[in-house]
Amino acid sequence: MARTYRIAIPLLAVWLLGWIFLSWPAIQDDALIHLRYADNLVRFHFITYDGVHRDYGASSLLYVALLALLREFSASANLARGVSSAVHVMLFAGLAWGFWSRGRSWGATARLAALTLLVMIVLPGAVRWLDDGMETGIVAGFATVLAWLLHSESSRAGDDEAVRGPIRFIAMVTLGVLTVMLRTELSLLCGGGFLLLLSSRRPGRNSEGIVAAVVGSAHLLVGAVAAIGFIVATMHTPLPDTALAKSHGIAHWFNPIHDTAVTLGGAMSFGAGMLLFWLITLTLVLMRQDVSLKLLLANCFFPVVLALASLRGQEIQGVRYFAWTFFFAIVWNILELGSSVQRDAAGLTGRGLLYGFLVLLAIEVPFEAVAMHRVLTHRSQTVRKFEADRLSVLRNEKGIASDIGYIGYFTGAKICDLAGLVNGREAARLSSLERAHVCVDTGPGFIFANASQLAPLTHMMDLSQWEVCGRYDFTNVSTLDTHYLVVRPEVAAAACAATAQPPEPIDSIVPAVSGLR
Repeated sequence: MARTYRIAIPLLAVWLLGWIFLSWPAIQDDALIHLRYADNLVRFHFITYDGVHRDYGASSLLYVALLALLREFSASANLARGVSSAVHVMLFAGLAWGFWSRGRSWGATARLAALTLLVMIVLPGAVRWLDDGMETGIVAGFATVLAWLLHSESSRAGDDEAVRGPIRFIAMVTLGVLTVMLRTELSLLCGGGFLLLLSSRRPGRNSEGIVAAVVGSAHLLVGAVAAIGFIVATMHTPLPDTALAKSHGIAHWFNPIHDTAVTLGGAMSFGAGMLLFWLITLTLVLMRQDVSLKLLLANCFFPVVLALASLRGQEIQGVRYFAWTFFFAIVWNILELGSSVQRDAAGLTGRGLLYGFLVLLAIEVPFEAVAMHRVLTHRSQTVRKFEADRLSVLRNEKGIASDIGYIGYFTGAKICDLAGLVNGREAARLSSLERAHVCVDTGPGFIFANASQLAPLTHMMDLSQWEVCGRYDFTNVSTLDTHYLVVRPEVAAAACAATAQPPEPIDSIVPAVSGLR
């Protein structure tokens, strides 16, 4: 197995770097929302999208702060993409080194499971989601580190050293703070970590033992509480506006479960594949030990997140919301397999499951590679088109958009967001129709939308003389979502000159508008 690692890891690293190079600069639309927040943090020293009003439309305050810090070294729109790719490479290298250094004493099943995880995080599906300019890779890295640290600490929790000194405690509290500042929902991970450690300790029945066990287990939870307190004190709410805008506020089980199935299927190996691999690693652990509270806690995060999304009626719009749950559970399960007294309790059956899974991956990867190559190369072309078009001519205009990342960043204009993400808490609380009316009332100079988003606006304002000055393709695995830059007549000449596209009548994309003329 050691020889296999020596051969496989360099090959996987080359494969990963090749896909990163191929897909450069395939930036996710949402990544440029964070980058605009970072730019404004540098300029105005508070969290704001428009440079005037404080709002909490960024899903990760820590990521915005990191991008703001790195803005001192690069003004490129590809900064976010570069950060996510660097993190992806470090995640792969860290896992490879960790499994190599610890896995020498492992059984064949644990080492094969570790190698399988390394394979999965270099496949095209992983590149799409970990290298898109968002904080997904950082979140996966935090989940991986926490799984490693908590597994190590829980394995030694029966020792007399229930509390291992103030320096370690402070370091873990700091890690808890950073984890929740990265994404608020990771407070679940910190709370689960507390319960994991507490369930591993044997405090006895006296009060001193109980207090020592609680204190020795509570570092991540203390950090999480401190981070939430800071967020509430500065942003006046624990959850970002994005969570409110994407929540229907009532329990709705079908839509989140359906959205999750579609999301995991669309992410291919990084979605459905990670779900299946998690279940396989859990099965392998259960083949060598009985169900325990610690094992249940380590593997509970995916169903808990799905249940909470269903209770909130939360929209699921990407596998990034689940990736950390899979990383934590899979890494934990692999470490559990490796730490077994019975080094290879799963035996041939366990390795058969893993080899069968690898065969399924081998069959699926060619199809995934074709689909993801299309998505990533088209996304790169879209970014290059935005970079080439001189959209800053619209900087002093007000705009309406639903997908606001690209258009907001490259125009620098004030955007009224139909999705309610960046215009403050009140806008996030409104319904889609109410937000559309509010946006129309701002007197926009341009609209950036696809045909279905544009059609309702034709009934709220006179667009009959407006012109189409740009077409931008947003490519998904199975669909092509074309967005249009539509501008009012007074702006059309400058906007169409900037995009080098002859103006088209708006009824070429929304025929119903011709009836308004």
